Amino acid sequence: MTAQSNKYRILETNVLLERFVTYNEVFTEYFKTMKIIERGEALRYETYSRLADNYISNIHRFMKLCISYLDKYHLQNSVMAEKLNNYFVDLIDALNCMDTDNNLINHLSLEEARSKIKASQGEFLNSINFFIK
Repeated sequence: MTAQSNKYRILETNVLLERFVTYNEVFTEYFKTMKIIERGEALRYETYSRLADNYISNIHRFMKLCISYLDKYHLQNSVMAEKLNNYFVDLIDALNCMDTDNNLINHLSLEEARSKIKASQGEFLNSINFFIK
């Protein structure tokens, strides 16, 4: 890899990490909103169903960015791609803690999901650290 393309890879990796941090905050806010809905403090139209739709939409946006990055640097079958995939699977599985039909939440399932997401975040970040060294 030339020095110029290596420079762009590092810049784009930094952008990916910045977006990762931003979306991590967004996903954390969804978990906080679940508790607000449960307490009845959310706006009248905010339900778990609506929250789940918005959550999936944000996952999809972030996923598109990540896929573009992986494609550009031919990392589709890398450890980094595997760890990123695990992260997205854990994010999507977190929706299982919500009963959108009855507007209820399973707290034990929610805490397990948050723990799994945190673990997969760490694994993904470690895989990026290995990639940029």
